[in-house]
Amino acid sequence: MYNELITLLTITLSTNDIGDMVETVTEKEVFADIRSIGMKETYESMAVGLKPEYTFVLADYYDYDDQQDIEYNNNKYKVLRTYKKNTNELEIVVTR
Repeated sequence: MYNELITLLTITLSTNDIGDMVETVTEKEVFADIRSIGMKETYESMAVGLKPEYTFVLADYYDYDDQQDIEYNNNKYKVLRTYKKNTNELEIVVTR
């Protein structure tokens, strides 16, 4: 359990010295459990044009700081929703 390494990406936009927008990416690696998407959530998401691909479960919700991008197996994903499951676990549903 919690043996898959994922990378939480924080993307910050700022202006450099000559006025150009510069994107800075800060990476934070955490261990997660990977679970499948439930049938009900899949169909409900598809009805509004979304396709959830993975559910990542973090052992400690403190590892997550509202990052909206995640990298896993060299693929980038967008966070669709998060859900605090119990005292410490956080469920993160993502799409490509």
